[in-house]
Amino acid sequence: MGSRASAIDGTARAATVLPVGKVSELLGIPAVTLRTWEARYGLGPSGRTSGSHRRYTSADIKRLRRVQQLIARGVSAGDAARLSLGGDATTGHPAHRTQRLLEAAESLAVTELTDTLVECFLNWGAVETWTTLVSPAFRTLETRFGRTGDCTDIELVLAAAVTTSAERYLQLRKLSADKDRPILLVHSPAERHTLPLVVLRTALLERSRPVVVVGPDANERAVLQAIARTDPTTVVLWATIRRPGQLKLRNRVRETGSPFLLAGPGWPAAAAPIESLVAALEALTTPRHSTKF
Repeated sequence: MGSRASAIDGTARAATVLPVGKVSELLGIPAVTLRTWEARYGLGPSGRTSGSHRRYTSADIKRLRRVQQLIARGVSAGDAARLSLGGDATTGHPAHRTQRLLEAAESLAVTELTDTLVECFLNWGAVETWTTLVSPAFRTLETRFGRTGDCTDIELVLAAAVTTSAERYLQLRKLSADKDRPILLVHSPAERHTLPLVVLRTALLERSRPVVVVGPDANERAVLQAIARTDPTTVVLWATIRRPGQLKLRNRVRETGSPFLLAGPGWPAAAAPIESLVAALEALTTPRHSTKF
């Protein structure tokens, strides 16, 4: 595989235009498949010789390689083609990637925004997408809101796009884990910041951990019923700020005897809540952690 990639890179540098047969040989893709991809998805050659014969350019070859990589991760050819035609969002300096993401959100380019995020999930996984792209984007918006207060709509569009793209990513990779006792992710009463649990669920499914999310509209009774019904390995109680009923819910969860973790800035510091995605994953996927507070 490494020698093939080296050959492709070397040939692409040496020649800016290549015929279909040569591209087929370099990439290991049958010529008939290349022609099918061109007809169905628009992944054809963009260069021309002096005699007006169409040829694949270095950029075309790079795009086809991305399609191959996405298909190898379980993405359908159609989705891989569409994502590859959207431009490579996973290259360049992190600050530039974040800026491109924010520009798409501000212009309400929802399709571009979602496709960019799906590709980042596919290339990096949930943890890196969150820590190097999404979280910095939200921090930028928080700073802007403190100065001008004019970006609530952008935050909502971005949050919705992250939620949609995470679900699409899970579907594309066919990631699910419904068997065995799950980890139960629970929002505290009236909690509206649901995105952290969306990303945590995605990261857990990447690790083949069964997980169930109890939505923010669930009342105390619904949460306790979910615990009784699923017998979870761990209950995660998420809160961004302190709200009425939060401590009561924690106490009721404790009474069930289920191991639980507190997560988010809405819990007292004395309770040592989990404060990052990486810390949550470590606590939930290693057997040595203490889960009762």
